[in-house]
Amino acid sequence: MRKPAAVMALTIALVTGAASVWAQEAPPEAGASRLRGIEITPFVSLSSNTASGIGAAVRWPLISNFSLEVETAGRWSEIAALSASANLLFDLPAFHGATPYLAAGIGLDQYGFAVTAPGGGVSPQTGTAVTVNAGGGVRVPVSDNWGMRTDARWSNGLGAKAPERWRLYNGVTYGRLGR
Repeated sequence: MRKPAAVMALTIALVTGAASVWAQEAPPEAGASRLRGIEITPFVSLSSNTASGIGAAVRWPLISNFSLEVETAGRWSEIAALSASANLLFDLPAFHGATPYLAAGIGLDQYGFAVTAPGGGVSPQTGTAVTVNAGGGVRVPVSDNWGMRTDARWSNGLGAKAPERWRLYNGVTYGRLGR
């Protein structure tokens, strides 16, 4: 297993294990506030240029409909690349239990590109860029402790060779979701 893939697999295993412990938290007493808590979402993704990947997102509620999310992912396309971002999410009004949201953030993204050598050969190179992203998705609670999440994001790297991408992911969310 390549080193980035091993690190990503270990990270997701640890996050998933921690989520199952947090999800066993005792329910609130009758009449107590049902505040939502931290949500952890391991996910699989497909992005433009047919790159697939795995990752995890951790979401903390802030105020009102806003939350902070930290996300990391590994992608297998031109290179085995890692990315990480911090995002602000805004929840829209729930519809039949599903909560749509808007998202925007900033992060770092590894990418690959080809360089043509003077003799006509092509050499693969890698780079890292600051990226901005925007998109949204929907969270659907299945119980008080887990649910499903789908997220679509556009991201654009800042720099001459940094790529622009679309990404779609589906994941299972663990935590104190409330209903």
